[in-house]
Amino acid sequence: MSDFAVCEISGKQYKLIPNKPFEVDFLGNEKDFEAAVLLLSENGKVKIGTPYLKEKLTLKFLESTRGEKIRVAKFHAKANYRKVIGHKSKQTKLVWSVKK
Repeated sequence: MSDFAVCEISGKQYKLIPNKPFEVDFLGNEKDFEAAVLLLSENGKVKIGTPYLKEKLTLKFLESTRGEKIRVAKFHAKANYRKVIGHKSKQTKLVWSVKK
């Protein structure tokens, strides 16, 4: 069984695998973040929090990026009104590394 953790970052839950980068909503330009742990699996042993565990995960900041472009179209029938706008949300790329 592999190591993983389920944690809460800014109100959303993510399943984290050690040394695998993942993206979350923009958290700022800080370098290190802490996340509340809901579930932790290490060496086949699972710990479940009620609702959180006492351990905190330290996440390493990799970079700030922008997500995929979302196109939003507005349309009014019979009024000759068409409007298309785009939006790219900011994201933060983090990684969780386990020290053994």
